Amino acid sequence: MATASCGVPTLGAPTAKEVLAKPQQANLKNAHFKVTGKITDNGLTLELAGDGALIYKPKLAGRFKFQTNVGGQTVVIEEISIDGVNYGLTPASAKWTATASSTGIDPSAFSGASDQKYIGEETLSQGKAWHAFAKDKDGNAFDAYIRESDGYPIKYVETQTGGENITLTFDRYNSGETVTPPPASQIEAPSASASASASASASP
Repeated sequence: MATASCGVPTLGAPTAKEVLAKPQQANLKNAHFKVTGKITDNGLTLELAGDGALIYKPKLAGRFKFQTNVGGQTVVIEEISIDGVNYGLTPASAKWTATASSTGIDPSAFSGASDQKYIGEETLSQGKAWHAFAKDKDGNAFDAYIRESDGYPIKYVETQTGGENITLTFDRYNSGETVTPPPASQIEAPSASASASASASASP
């Protein structure tokens, strides 16, 4: 029987599309992850750390919260994706902003919109994993490590345009994670122009 190691594809290996679809096909309701990475802001490279969750059933949703240090001050950024709306909260605003979008931090973001490529089989501390590469709807490249035994995600590593990278490392599955929109009173009212634009894009 042919085997694979060190990222070398083998005969009978799954396709990248099959690998990337595994988590949504698995017996997985929700998964918690830790966030680590670096982002560049105004020429400064910032280290970030935090956590979040992806919801697979009953409907796709997700959230993350991370913090970084800017000029000696801790900055916290949060994002929620649910029902086709992305909610964001940054230090620049006292309330959440809401944006209708087909992309966000939910499981569909890691299904691979283009450039799908199966890399091979790798052995990680959480078990044997299929390693696949793809780009999301925004053109950001990412590597996915999906556990062979149950189809659960072990790790996603996203490299954004500009060299930024964010790693989601999963540490809990089916642990009761939930995602809900922020309270209406905490959401910033859209401007008239934004409302008109949203209405126009929603019209057939």
